[in-house]
Amino acid sequence: MVEISFLVGGPQGKGVETASIMLIYAVGSAGYYVYGRREFWSNIAGGRHSYFVGKIGDRWPPGGIGNKVKLALLMDGHSVFEHMFHIERGGVAVYNTEEDGKTLDSFMMMSRTAQERLGEFFKKQGLEPTVKSAVEYIKSQGVKVVGLPFNKVLLEIGRKIGVTSPVMLSRFVNTLVVAMGASLLGLPVEYVERGVAFALGRKKEVIEQNKMVAAEVAKLVNERVETLTPRTPEVKRIYWNGNEAVSVGKIMGGVRFISFYPITPSTDDPMFAERKLPYPVLPVAEELKAMERVGAVVLQTEDELAAIAAAAGAAMAGARAATATSGPGMSLMAETISMLGMAELGVVLTLWSRAGPSTGLATRTGQHDLLYSVFIGHGEFPKIVIASGDLEEAFYDAIKAANWADKYQVPVIHLVDKDLSNTFAVMPIPDPYSVKIERPRPVIFPEERNANRYELTEDGLPIRYLPGVSKAVYHVVSLEHDPEGDPDEDAEMVEKMYEKRMRKMELISKEIPEEDKVKYYGPPDADAVIVSWGTTKLQILSALERLKGVGFLQLRLLHPFPADLVKRYLQGKRTLFIEGNYTAQSSMLVRMHTGISADAVAVKYNGRPITMDDVLEAYERFERGEKRIVLEWDL
Repeated sequence: MVEISFLVGGPQGKGVETASIMLIYAVGSAGYYVYGRREFWSNIAGGRHSYFVGKIGDRWPPGGIGNKVKLALLMDGHSVFEHMFHIERGGVAVYNTEEDGKTLDSFMMMSRTAQERLGEFFKKQGLEPTVKSAVEYIKSQGVKVVGLPFNKVLLEIGRKIGVTSPVMLSRFVNTLVVAMGASLLGLPVEYVERGVAFALGRKKEVIEQNKMVAAEVAKLVNERVETLTPRTPEVKRIYWNGNEAVSVGKIMGGVRFISFYPITPSTDDPMFAERKLPYPVLPVAEELKAMERVGAVVLQTEDELAAIAAAAGAAMAGARAATATSGPGMSLMAETISMLGMAELGVVLTLWSRAGPSTGLATRTGQHDLLYSVFIGHGEFPKIVIASGDLEEAFYDAIKAANWADKYQVPVIHLVDKDLSNTFAVMPIPDPYSVKIERPRPVIFPEERNANRYELTEDGLPIRYLPGVSKAVYHVVSLEHDPEGDPDEDAEMVEKMYEKRMRKMELISKEIPEEDKVKYYGPPDADAVIVSWGTTKLQILSALERLKGVGFLQLRLLHPFPADLVKRYLQGKRTLFIEGNYTAQSSMLVRMHTGISADAVAVKYNGRPITMDDVLEAYERFERGEKRIVLEWDL
C-alpha cells in the first residue's frame, strides 16, 4: 500500500501554489490519489511563508495527514526554519544550499514570535541560528537531506535552454523543486511535464522551457523516498478543491442565482460558478449567437447586506438562489436571514467558516461557527444547518441544500470551513445523479385573483406561486401576517402563523434521511465513542484504523438536531468530543438536546486543522483520564 505525506513550502506569492499543483497533477496523472491543504498568511504579498501539506496514496482516501511528513520540498531558508520539526525520521528534505549562511534575522517576514521561539531553541542546543544549523538538526533526527545550489543549477540549465535572464530563471524555482521531489518519488519526468503544462497553462514557450528545466533537474537526483510506478486507477477521477466541489454541487442542484461579496475563504466558490454557470445555446439560429452564454446569474454586490437581499429577491421570483460568505459577512446577513424565516423564502447560504472573532485569522481554519449558525437570527423560525466532512459530502450536501431550501422554503446554512475550501484532491468523481432534484410544483391561477400564499397548511409548507407564471395576487412581507400576507397582530392569528411555520421543523426532522443526520463508524458495541463534525472526519477515520474497538459519531445535521439518533449512539458510552474551537461547541449542543455530557473534550484553536496525530494524542490523553485536552501542533 502506498501512503506518502509531503510538504511544499516557500515564500508567499513566489510559486508555492503553482508548485503544489504541478506535483499533485503529476502524481495524479500517474494514477495515484492525492489530497492536501494550502496554508498561507492573510497579508499575501511581501514574502510571508506559505506551504502545502498533503498525502499520496493508491487508494481513496489515502489516509489522514499527520503532524510530520515524509517528503519536504523547501524552496527557501525560511521554509527550513518553519518546518525543521515537521519531517519524520526516515524522511527526506530538499533545500537550497546557497542559503546555508542565512540566519533567523535574514527573513524579515518571519513572525517575531517564531523568531524568538526558534532563537531560544538554537540557544539551548548550543547552535548558531543559521539555515545550516537547522539542516544539521534535521539530519540528527534521522532525516536525509538533499541539497542543491538552486541558483547555480538554474544558471547552468538556463545556458542549455537559452534563458539567461535572472528574473526568468528565478521563476523556474518551483519547477526545480517539484522535479527534485518527483525524482525522489521515482516518478518518470514525463509526468512532471504533464504537471507543468497543467499548472502553467500559459504560452507554449514558457511551458516548454519549464519542461526542459524539469528534465535537467531530474538527472541530478539519485535518492529515493519511494518508487511510484505509474498505474491505471480503477475509477474515473477528478482534480478539484473544496470551493469548486461545493460550487459544482450547487450548479447540479439547480441553483441559478448566486450573489456574493468577496471574503476569504468563500470568494472562490461563487467565482468558480461565475465561470461555469452560463451554458451555450444550441446553434439553432444565427441570431442566437449574441446570446451564446445565458442561463444563470452570478452577482457580485456592494456588500453582504445586498448579497443576501438579492438572493431573497431571486428566491421570491422562483429561482433556486444561494449566497456564500464567511463569519464577518454572515454577521451582516443576520437580519435578512430572519426575514427569510418570516417571509418563508428558501435560500442556500454557504458558510465558509474561518478562525475568529472579528477579522481574526482570515486565512486560517476553525470550527468556531457551529452555535453561531444554529442560533443566528432574531426571533424563532425554521432553518436547516448541515455540516460536511469532506469533498464528496460537500458536493452532495450542496445539491441537497438546494433541494431543502426550495422544498421547505427555509434558509439552509451549509457549514463548511477554510480547511475544506483549500483542500485540493485527485479523487473518484462523485455521481451527480445519485441525488434526485426535487422541485415543488407551483400552483397556477390562470386568472388574476387574491391568493393565500401563507395558508394554514397541515405540514406548514407555504403554497408556491411564481410571478410571471401564476396570476395569483399575494404579499410577501417581513411583518407578522395573515394567510394572504397582510400584516396582522391579532393574538390568535399570531399563534396560528407561528405554529404553522414551526411545523416545518417536524416535517424536516421526519423527512431528512438518517444518513444525512449522523453517521456512525466503528463497532456497534464500542465502549468509547469519538464525537465530532465537519472536516475532522478523515483524520478521525484514519486514526480509527489504529484505535481498534473505538467508535466515531459524525454529527451532520446540526439543526433541527437529531436528539433521538444521537442518544441511540451515545447512551451509556464513554465520549470524547474533538473539534476546532475553544469551547467544544458540539458537546454543548449535544448536552442541550440530549442531556448527555461529554466525558472529555479535545480542542484546537490555533488556526490549524486537527490532524490524525492530534486525534491519536487526544485519545491517549483521554484514556489517561484528562477531561480537557488542548491540541497545539502547528502544521
